Amino acid sequence: MRILFLGETYRADAISWMKGVEANLGVKLETRELPKGNSRVLRMIAAFGFFGKLLLTRFSKPYDLVLAERATSYGFFALFVHTKKRVVAQQGITDVYPEGGFSGFYKSFLQRFAYKKADLVHAWGNVMTYAMLESGASPYKIMVLPKGIDLSRYRCPDKKDLSPSFIVTRSLYDLYRHIDIVEAVKILQDRYIYIKGYMVGDGPEKPEVQSLIHKYQLQDRLILKGHVPNDQLPELMDLCRYYIAVPTTEGVSSSLFEAMASGCYPIVTDLPANQAFIKNGKNGHLVAPCQPTELADAIESVLKGGNQVDEALEENRRYIELHVDYKKNMKIISDKYRTLMQNN
Repeated sequence: MRILFLGETYRADAISWMKGVEANLGVKLETRELPKGNSRVLRMIAAFGFFGKLLLTRFSKPYDLVLAERATSYGFFALFVHTKKRVVAQQGITDVYPEGGFSGFYKSFLQRFAYKKADLVHAWGNVMTYAMLESGASPYKIMVLPKGIDLSRYRCPDKKDLSPSFIVTRSLYDLYRHIDIVEAVKILQDRYIYIKGYMVGDGPEKPEVQSLIHKYQLQDRLILKGHVPNDQLPELMDLCRYYIAVPTTEGVSSSLFEAMASGCYPIVTDLPANQAFIKNGKNGHLVAPCQPTELADAIESVLKGGNQVDEALEENRRYIELHVDYKKNMKIISDKYRTLMQNN
């Protein structure tokens, strides 16, 4: 059995996907990915070289299966691999981003072409299926199931006696709006409400976020942790009672699942992907994007939540155990792949 994975193998989501397939199918996946780089010209040259290597697979024994993440890049490249079956997984609400302009036009074409030719289209949540159907994916080809998270790593300890603290586990890119979180903490401080926050990850927005933290003199309140290995993240989450993520766009977020499993009360953007798992004021709070004052109001409300927050944390953990168990879900996913390969 030969399976090829096309995608960014350094990403935690990709690693968990690959490991789950390897464990359940008893095979070591081969991998290919585009080289990383900042130069657009060099990336284009690398893409042509990458494309050429995939075409050369036509002269060798075919793969039994190719798994590709993101329809508009690796999903499209997968069409040129010599393989018996193809699975394409969507990463966001749609993989066409930005949706307007020339970029949106040609990415829409790539997504549509990838879904037409794929044998299975994988959605990590129902919210992704709308873009798939609009792009021409046949409903019978769509599989909806998250990879899940390893529940043995997330303990969900009792956090009633913790001082107010939250964690942010999204990379420091503009779309994740870390600056809005800094602004919200400043607003709360002006109201004499104090909360400590840990920001995990790196990215191009780090200098701006650091500058804003220093401007507001919040160095003792907001701690930039930088990159934290994924296996060390649960320990840090155990120190926090709340989870904040306010991106302007969102797919099905493993970070949200990890927070729910760890006993961190979610305060997240009011987007369809989050609405599927969070009911405002019940098991979390939903806030409008790019609205620091609204975010500050939500945090203040949650800090006064008391028993409501405790009940929400228990409800969230039960939901994750029932629907987002990595071992259970990856077995179902891998069994689907096995069946797909057997139906030649």
